[in-house]
Amino acid sequence: MNKAWLFFIAALLGAPAYAGQSKIILNCPLSDGTNVSLLAETDAEGQRLRLNLDKKIQPAFTDMPDSDFVGEVVLAKCASSSLIFVMDYGSPYLKGVVLRKNPVSHSIERIDFAEKALPHYLYLGQQQMRLVIQNIENEVSTKFLIYDYVSGKGQPDEAVGSDAVPNGRGFKVVRLK
Repeated sequence: MNKAWLFFIAALLGAPAYAGQSKIILNCPLSDGTNVSLLAETDAEGQRLRLNLDKKIQPAFTDMPDSDFVGEVVLAKCASSSLIFVMDYGSPYLKGVVLRKNPVSHSIERIDFAEKALPHYLYLGQQQMRLVIQNIENEVSTKFLIYDYVSGKGQPDEAVGSDAVPNGRGFKVVRLK
């Protein structure tokens, strides 16, 4: 059966035309002893990302579930019991996620972000995560953009500007670049 027929049959069945084998890009251990895997389905358009978390395949980007991001992974890293990845999908913005299981409660915590630069630092604490990105396009009048996740409060709405990197007291600070 040729490729055109496979796409036609997939469309009839309501399956995405790109459905196929996923390749593991990165597998990271989490604080509760489980793992999260970053998976990519690759076709002529680029990579579509998924996560395998707690033995369930799920979209990589949950903040925009109706969007089909296709592009190229520009950063994928395990960082102290967490996974961080960033995709360039053609927009001026890079789309990324930091995901971990909280070291105390073992609940899933994540920061979804979209900025023009790659993250520089990831701060990991018992009840908080911070992601620091250099403000390269002067979207705000500060040097850095900081996403601050606090356990129990959920995903930060947007980054806050700062002229200095935050103090690392109480955090493990991971340099990403």
